[in-house]
Amino acid sequence: MVRIMEKFNQNKRNQIFDEIVKSRHSVRAFKDDKPPKKCIGEIIRAGMLAPYAAAAVGGVKDFRRFFVFEKNSSSSETLALLMKNKAEESVQHFESLIAEKPFIKSKVQPFLNRLQMVVDKGVPGVTTAPYFIIVAELRGFPPSEQESLAHVLENMWLKSTALDLGFQLVSLTSQMAEDEELMKLLGLPVKKFALNGCAIGYPANIPSVTPRPDIREATQWMD
Repeated sequence: MVRIMEKFNQNKRNQIFDEIVKSRHSVRAFKDDKPPKKCIGEIIRAGMLAPYAAAAVGGVKDFRRFFVFEKNSSSSETLALLMKNKAEESVQHFESLIAEKPFIKSKVQPFLNRLQMVVDKGVPGVTTAPYFIIVAELRGFPPSEQESLAHVLENMWLKSTALDLGFQLVSLTSQMAEDEELMKLLGLPVKKFALNGCAIGYPANIPSVTPRPDIREATQWMD
């Protein structure tokens, strides 16, 4: 009987996990209602449980930090301005690059268009979601902080999905790690941490599922 219950529980956990993974998607429109801070805490805890490069950071215990910005707060307005300025700098950089090397325009233009939208309409997530979270990961050797951040954000994304909350990854945050004003706002030393960020809130609508390749066509079993 015990083994039967264990098998049942295992199958149930597996089904729940599969459902969460299949339900995960990027949300780009949020309701104004704020999720309970308890839920945000659970999402952060899931991020803290993600793998990290212990050898690379030399056993430092304070290797990962989280900074929560609430919509319309003074700190979130400062963050939005700093990120908009960064987007403007990046637009100028890529426009100069295209002028110098026109043959790269087709590759660069889609990303340039996204940056221009940030300049024109504001930073997605920071100005549109109830909560924006910056995750800081200690840099080490060999460099593996971006991989660790990817694990953190995936955990947070899946936990948000399990809580029926919307999640938006804002990759522009990763370019802010060298920004002295932002790092001062966070109370972190420049060049010692890598950053990434996400927006969380109740989704205003449920995006359609993005089709993925059939795993039978994408997988090759090696002899």
